[in-house]
Amino acid sequence: MSLIRMDLYSECLTRMVPVNVILPERSEKRRLDNGKFPVLWLLHGATDDCSMWQRFTAVERYAQHRGLAVVMPSVETSFYANTDGGRYFDYVTEELPRMIYSQMPVSPLREDNFVGGMSMGGHGTMKLGFTKPEKYAAMGIFSSANFIDMIGPMIPGGQRHPLNFIRWQVFGVDDGDLSKCHDTDNDNRYLARLASESGKPLPKIFACCGRQDGCYNAEREDLRYFTTLPNPYDVVFFNSDGIHFFDFWDRWLEVFIQWLPIRPRENEVFG
Repeated sequence: MSLIRMDLYSECLTRMVPVNVILPERSEKRRLDNGKFPVLWLLHGATDDCSMWQRFTAVERYAQHRGLAVVMPSVETSFYANTDGGRYFDYVTEELPRMIYSQMPVSPLREDNFVGGMSMGGHGTMKLGFTKPEKYAAMGIFSSANFIDMIGPMIPGGQRHPLNFIRWQVFGVDDGDLSKCHDTDNDNRYLARLASESGKPLPKIFACCGRQDGCYNAEREDLRYFTTLPNPYDVVFFNSDGIHFFDFWDRWLEVFIQWLPIRPRENEVFG
């Protein structure tokens, strides 16, 4: 496997941004029938950056087992939304993939593209997967839920904290009332319903959460909602003891990458 650090200029963000890429060697025999590799777009959480999955998990080893490329962007505490500070959603779903597909042996086909993330990255995973289901065959939700329903009680008003800052910067509410975001493009249940009604193929959903994690009940309720829509999602949910941290996410990242519905290739390796 190759580890590539890219520093690129984004027109969507109007600045230089870092991207980390794990890429199978060109001699790797597990290419798809189009000569390219499947790719996982792996999203970080709030207050993190593109290095966190590598620093705190064995993602490179797990990707090597599957012959999988992994792209890890940095989006600050944007919740993967288009904001006045930058068009982060457009960057992750359009601009960055264009660059990666043109420069690396990574497949642009829907069936070869997967998205996953933890916490804020799980929120972003749902936002990407539900808004653009035509782009991703599967998604991985790690310890996340519909954050507009969670941020209010998580952080008391008046405290200096990044999650208070994004109440108005990302979600556009000055009074802290995030219920105003229901039925908008910041509401993942709303986006899931729209995708379900669109007639487009829906991504399969892998989800996990630690039983001691504050997101646990909210994530289970979201997943139950996704399976009860008229055109339901194919959902698997895993839980075990764990809190909102990489000790839990590392264990389940390996399971997620093994679960990914990668198309048949010669010389596939499991383990």
